[in-house]
Amino acid sequence: MKIKYYFLTFLCVLCAALAQAQADIAVNEDAFLVQKAITVWGDETSSEKLMSAQCQAVRITPGWLLTAAHCVYDFCRNNQNCTVQVDVVSAPQDDLAAQVRVRSGAQKKNVFIFPGYNPRQNRSSSFDVALIRLAPQERDWAFFAPRGGKRFSREQFEKQLDVYPESRAQWNAKRPRLLTFDAAVSARLTPAIAVPRVENGGVSWLYNAGGQAYFISELQHFVSTDFGVRQGNSGGGVFTADGQLVGVVSMSFTGKGNRMQFKEADGKAVSTLQNADAYFVFTGFTSAVSAFIRGHVPGVFSVGAVPQAAELTNEKFTRIIKTLDNAQAN
Repeated sequence: MKIKYYFLTFLCVLCAALAQAQADIAVNEDAFLVQKAITVWGDETSSEKLMSAQCQAVRITPGWLLTAAHCVYDFCRNNQNCTVQVDVVSAPQDDLAAQVRVRSGAQKKNVFIFPGYNPRQNRSSSFDVALIRLAPQERDWAFFAPRGGKRFSREQFEKQLDVYPESRAQWNAKRPRLLTFDAAVSARLTPAIAVPRVENGGVSWLYNAGGQAYFISELQHFVSTDFGVRQGNSGGGVFTADGQLVGVVSMSFTGKGNRMQFKEADGKAVSTLQNADAYFVFTGFTSAVSAFIRGHVPGVFSVGAVPQAAELTNEKFTRIIKTLDNAQAN
């Protein structure tokens, strides 16, 4: 009987440990339903070779998407004619999809890039954001069954949402709350962060269980340890595990000899990362970025990140990088 008791006790302890481990990495999957895959291209009537960009975006209100400026810059800057295709609903298990094409140009502007964004400056990651207004004509929508290719009217599509909960959840996803960072000093994010990605109709995510991410006051953007964020995640959201939006994926660090030098606005060098590919950066909702978003989307939800999701620190960039280096070494 004692052997049986000890064995059952061991099982209970093991189950509790597994449950705790799952709790430690639990994320609010429903919060990621606002994440959308987008494809961007230029004017199809151009004689130049047609190019496109595959990125991610976050639907912050029913009528607006947030993405990275570098995803749309080459095609939509200076009021050029461009098209953004958005996978609004992509649920292969339901065999149901909804796509919309947003057209932007001088006559009708629906893509708005943060003023002054310059992709040739690595400091641009502090405001690597753009907004996409969902203001298409009815003919720009496509409702269809991906496997069979059957087309639907909007009315037919919306009727099917009653029997397809996954598609309905994507169509009616609740807008996220933006965590704003209006601090004059650096801050450390206290919750762990997750980076979702929509691909082939499925939503997966990368999770930084260590929660090692800092807002850098000298650079006005976030630096995080690398946890698998790669090309294709650009423009997507960086969320807390419970679904609040912290920022937008900007870029991984790359540079000659795996080194990247960072400079302040006046051109003064701040620091040089020696192992640049061990990090990625994302654009947070600073006062400038928040003002840009609210100027176009007045109904967006936002709340200050300090103190509920970040703690202020007087550490400088070099010290923060040393802390992140140590976190990755352990």
